[in-house]
Amino acid sequence: MDFELGEEDVLLRDTVRELCDQRVRPRAGGFDEARVLPGELWAELGAMGLCAMERPEDEGGAGLSAVAATALIEELAAADGALALLVGVHNWQGLPHAAAGLCEPERGLELPAMAAGERLVAWALPEGAWLESVGADAAKGVRLPVSARREGEAWVLDGEVRHVIGAAVAGRLVIFAQAQAGPTAWLVDADAEGMSTMPVRTLGARAAGTAHVRLAAVCVPEARRLGEPGAAFADAWPRLVRTELGLGAVACGILRGALQAAAAYAQERRQFGQAIASFQAIQWKIADMATTLDAAWLLTQRAAWLCDAGRPHAEMAEAAARARILATTAAVRGTSEALQIHGGYGYTREFPVERALRDARACEVVQGGGALPRLWLARALAERLSG
Repeated sequence: MDFELGEEDVLLRDTVRELCDQRVRPRAGGFDEARVLPGELWAELGAMGLCAMERPEDEGGAGLSAVAATALIEELAAADGALALLVGVHNWQGLPHAAAGLCEPERGLELPAMAAGERLVAWALPEGAWLESVGADAAKGVRLPVSARREGEAWVLDGEVRHVIGAAVAGRLVIFAQAQAGPTAWLVDADAEGMSTMPVRTLGARAAGTAHVRLAAVCVPEARRLGEPGAAFADAWPRLVRTELGLGAVACGILRGALQAAAAYAQERRQFGQAIASFQAIQWKIADMATTLDAAWLLTQRAAWLCDAGRPHAEMAEAAARARILATTAAVRGTSEALQIHGGYGYTREFPVERALRDARACEVVQGGGALPRLWLARALAERLSG
């Protein structure tokens, strides 16, 4: 397996790293306090292709491989986990679902603005629905909290979806609703009449714009329906696998940022006349963090490589599940150790490690939490071993 980036990908990664060093990392604490990411930052990310990383160039995308896109998300997460989560939701959930489901002329009108970062797209699907379905066929029995009824040439949506990442800042939302034919998706304007959002005060990833979404007789034209009626879950499953991989990459980036911060602090902090980096207890913590980071990164890159290789969906799903399980678990444990290395200072907001720990927890609990990838793996292994 070749995880090496091409020359152009390396240049882009270095440009993203420079942006993070100059424009993101010094301000990430402020983003967290304000619970919002500045709009001009999206224009910069869009200009660099980060708002449509894997979309083809004729759609305004960067045409990157999954390996390259994963590396860029990790770079963003090392500076700010909330930013990386929001970019990931747009790239691997909202945008591709809209791109696959929209018909002309809506497609031509919407995709360029989405790719440029002018219209972020959030994915409004209850996380519990994934655990109930675990597959497109089982999804037929899932009941969604949003209902849809046909009225002439339009649809009327009513209901509420809770804890939607990016809903407070998105320009468009992919809404999953229960139609007569079954779960169906629509692309809905965030400012549509009858649509409202209520921001949620989360522990971590505070700047990611998590909110409850309420729809009160929201009228959506037929042209904004995504895919066939009743096929929303079948259409969404490939995005779900890609998002699991993305969460693994975000977790790796958060852990890398915390490791770098802890190592630097250990060199600067002195006790008993010497840097605490010379103490064996500190050295072992850093060694363990570095080892688990490397293992998580390798699993994540392997899963990305399988996506690029076009391997069977089941194989990619297992690889993405393993990557998320290890990476998110390692990130929570590693950021906790990084905080411990900082001692009492780590528990304050003077240093970024407390934010890294909170953001790492977000990676562990979103999208059904660790239960979903473990359920995937358990069922896949049971079938394989029984065969």
